[in-house]
Amino acid sequence: MVSVDLTVSTASAPSGTNNRILDVAESLFAIHGIQGTSIRNITEVAGVNVAAVNYHFGSKDKLVYEVVRRRFQSLEQERSDALDEIEERCRVENRVPLPAELASVLISPTFRRIKSRDPGWINFIRFLARLTWEPGAEKFTPPPSSLGIFDRFDELLRKAVPELSDDPARRCWRLAFMRSASQQTMLTIAMLRAGQVPNAIAFASALNLWNDDQIEQDLIRFVAAGLVA
Repeated sequence: MVSVDLTVSTASAPSGTNNRILDVAESLFAIHGIQGTSIRNITEVAGVNVAAVNYHFGSKDKLVYEVVRRRFQSLEQERSDALDEIEERCRVENRVPLPAELASVLISPTFRRIKSRDPGWINFIRFLARLTWEPGAEKFTPPPSSLGIFDRFDELLRKAVPELSDDPARRCWRLAFMRSASQQTMLTIAMLRAGQVPNAIAFASALNLWNDDQIEQDLIRFVAAGLVA
């Protein structure tokens, strides 16, 4: 059982070998999961020896941590900056946040990475979807910075939709609905790019009729409407 404490740490600039190991680990975790991927599997594909993994990461748990940390770090910074901008706009305009603004904070940064066509981000999205079902997932500790962003988002949501302030269960389920819709959308895009949407699905061909910008904007509208439903 892999137990990973995703606490943010200060890391030095990764080397070429370091990044190669992370890229390979990320892609194999996306396909086989953490439990289904051994260190030897990673070293064989990355073209390095086990000693290199031990040198750069120390253990499999720390390797998993670094795969998550390097992606979360940039996402969290962008989301934090976006929340700063919303708070400043609301202060200047003397208003409460709009649900669409809040939905965009969580959705748009991920879409920007998807639109970059970096295959690593597609692998990471697939890996995160599997991570929930890994043995010991209930022991995973989100980074404090992620929890901080959630707290800020929750505070702004209560201002945007005051009727949710006194109903924490409904508010948390709305957030769960938002996360599920967003994650499934990202996974569907990943499936489309990999050619893995079953042809037997009646609407499979229609999914390709929209570009990433259209999907992003409609997802934001959908989530924003759901937050105030």
